[in-house]
Amino acid sequence: MCSFLTPKFSSAFKRIIFSLLFAFLTACSNESANNQTELRFMAAEQSGAWYPLAVGITQIMKREMPDLANVSILPGGGISNVIGIDNGMAQIGFSQASSVIDAIAGNPPFKNSISNISYLLSLFPHKTHIIVLADAGVNTIDDLVGKRINVGTKGLLTEDIARRILDAYGMSYDDMSSVQNLSFSDSVVQMKDGRLDALFWTSPAPFAVLSDLSLSIDIKFLSLPEDKIQTLSANNLGLSRAIIAAGTYKGAEQDIITISSPIVLITNNQTTEDIAYFATKSVFENLEELRLISPYLKDMDQTDLMRDLAIPMHPGAKKYLTEINQ
Repeated sequence: MCSFLTPKFSSAFKRIIFSLLFAFLTACSNESANNQTELRFMAAEQSGAWYPLAVGITQIMKREMPDLANVSILPGGGISNVIGIDNGMAQIGFSQASSVIDAIAGNPPFKNSISNISYLLSLFPHKTHIIVLADAGVNTIDDLVGKRINVGTKGLLTEDIARRILDAYGMSYDDMSSVQNLSFSDSVVQMKDGRLDALFWTSPAPFAVLSDLSLSIDIKFLSLPEDKIQTLSANNLGLSRAIIAAGTYKGAEQDIITISSPIVLITNNQTTEDIAYFATKSVFENLEELRLISPYLKDMDQTDLMRDLAIPMHPGAKKYLTEINQ
């Protein structure tokens, strides 16, 4: 009887063991998959200066974070990235200091105060270029009345600063013959074809698209007077006086006095401490590698990465800074 029951009991017991083992391995596999970290990074269009830098930073983060499985780099701009990160569309991304300060204060173009964002670090400044056709009869901002202008894609800092500059002169879009929201490349094409009299662009300097434009047609760069710069910077701590050095572009024989705002790396407040920590660490400890991607970082060192912009800092960034300052 025992010889009859034993084989049946062994077979059933084996099935139970195999079932339990399969369930255990499946659970482990699911747990492993659930432990994988996904990162969504808001940058900008691929033709700009932000996209390759976002690729570089996220590649370094993947080396630093073994559980970082999937990385998505999303298009956007200085203003739209703040909104997207606040809404949870991405954990981290680029913006400009001036846009983040406006967002926290609830200043236009933001309809309400945004509080779900934190600061990680600062990078290179974006300088406002105001370019006009050499024969357009434009020597100051006042002369733009009745002209055809481009203020950049909606959601980018370029448009926001263009509005601020016109407002400082008591002007608006209504004073123009036409106002376009063209991309980098499209605005250059229209300027070359004579369909635009002037364009605003807030970008690193020199900017390749604008260098090409200066070599293709005769253009001039407008400077801002000191009183207008003081007005603009007084209204937003993220804006400051800047110089585009003479010779940076053809047609710029003298220093161009303008305003600038640094790029900032920001994050959603709910972003994990690990992501914020390793994003900060990846930039601080790999500046040499990132300089190969972005020449605009060539004059920066670690002390330039932190600026007092009165923007709340994420605990993950604080943790890293505490470690290196001990």
